[in-house]
Amino acid sequence: MELELGWGLVHYGKLDALSSDRKKETQALERLLDLCDELEIPITFNVVGHLLRDEPLANYDGGHEPGWFDPIPKTGPEEDPEFYAPDLIDRIESADIDHEICTHTFSHVECADVSHETLRWEFDTVFDTHETYGLERPVSIVPPRHSPPPRDILQEYGIEIVRSPRSRGPNTSEASNRFQLAIDILTGSQPITPPRLVEETVETYGTRYPSLTAPFLRAGQQEPHTVFKSIPVAVRQWLHRRNLNETLSTAIERDSYAHFWSHLWETANGDQWPQIEGFLDNVARVRDESGVTIRTMSELNRTVRSTAD
Repeated sequence: MELELGWGLVHYGKLDALSSDRKKETQALERLLDLCDELEIPITFNVVGHLLRDEPLANYDGGHEPGWFDPIPKTGPEEDPEFYAPDLIDRIESADIDHEICTHTFSHVECADVSHETLRWEFDTVFDTHETYGLERPVSIVPPRHSPPPRDILQEYGIEIVRSPRSRGPNTSEASNRFQLAIDILTGSQPITPPRLVEETVETYGTRYPSLTAPFLRAGQQEPHTVFKSIPVAVRQWLHRRNLNETLSTAIERDSYAHFWSHLWETANGDQWPQIEGFLDNVARVRDESGVTIRTMSELNRTVRSTAD
């Protein structure tokens, strides 16, 4: 579950996807954590590091492109909860279930597009922030916008597992055009493939578009692409429900893996949540009946490395 809020939207002009004062996103996290406590389902929350802070940094001299931090309010949680959210991290940490908090970089940089110097600043600042907050040093990363971090930097900082797009996996590829992408989204096409140890880093494979939520439904406060709006909402919700459960069934039939993900803000409405709630209930039921394993990324990392030894 990607916890980025304003950091993942401000540079792309999409802050209006969030609710006023972050109220609906906070409620969305509450109901998700309550359900996970009830069903005993652990989640990896990949968190933009700056969200842990309750005040701005003294300086932002990380070698980023000019103006990178200009749109970021230099305030705190009360004034701008979309950019400062230590209360959400407190809530995750207080849950009955032991969720993983990993990194989504410090300021939502696209890792392949910045210098090693800037990435080192990002990771140094993330690790200092996690330590100050009392969190474990992260071993997992979900790179913003699927932009792959250099392997030498991952190894330098002890990052052992990364979520990667399906195109980096074996025998898989991305849609070659917009029409195929729309079909993939409507049918819930996902890579059903095991993670791999590649150059000392574990890769777990997922879609470039969110797979726990449905891109053809309203995402947070944002309407879907017009190509999907001609389909009645009830039909799209049925597709969402079917796609989630069919992906799970396929992974079980193949004795393989499926990696589901979403941004928290996308779940913050009534169009997406009923299907997510039903799916997680189904996951818990199948786990109890047939032994399906639910793993966080750090747990998956240990499993892959233990079988590779």
